[in-house]
Amino acid sequence: MSAASLGALPVGAEDERRWPLATLLALLLEIALFGAAAWMIGHAHAPQPLAPVQIVLEAPRPAPKPLAPPVVKPKPPKPMPPKPRARPHPLPRPLPTPVQPRIVTPPAPTPQTRPAMPVAPPPPPPPKPAKPDPEAVKFSFEAALREAIQATVHFPEAARLMHVQGRTLVRFTFRDGHVSAIRIVTSSGVPPLDQAAIAAVRNAPCPPTPAALAGRALSFEIWVRFHLDSP
Repeated sequence: MSAASLGALPVGAEDERRWPLATLLALLLEIALFGAAAWMIGHAHAPQPLAPVQIVLEAPRPAPKPLAPPVVKPKPPKPMPPKPRARPHPLPRPLPTPVQPRIVTPPAPTPQTRPAMPVAPPPPPPPKPAKPDPEAVKFSFEAALREAIQATVHFPEAARLMHVQGRTLVRFTFRDGHVSAIRIVTSSGVPPLDQAAIAAVRNAPCPPTPAALAGRALSFEIWVRFHLDSP
């Protein structure tokens, strides 16, 4: 269509012709943009081809040979410095030896030839005392104990006024100065005399106990006598 013919068209008819053309161009442009975007998205997410893997097979290497230990060479000895030689010293001159005076010893005294005095032999040791007989010691001690008891007798006054005399046999146990278990073996027949006999045995001062009788319990029977002529 020539320009003259377009110019001869009315204004409304020309717009009606341009409208479909503009719509078509816009549609083609949108299709092109959509296709370009789709192509870009597809290329962006498409997996890239993997590089070919090359496998190389190597033959096994031989084991390394053990290394020999290094040989240590001994160090050469250091040369020793020469020892200094001692210079000879002159010997000192000997000193003159002093002359010692001679000491004259007096002559030894001549021993006396007098005879020695005779030595008296030592005296013999004293004989050991014989061990005392326990029975003999007991007999003599009993006599001393009887005298001590008889000296302690107190004559009852009632029996003295009645002129009564008699004797009482008393048995008791003696041990280391103590008297016990006193009892009457034979009564005098007068109770006051028997009681006075027991009191005399209990109150009598006992003589010292002999060593041979120490620690022993001894039984004695002693007659206690009552006479008018006794105190």
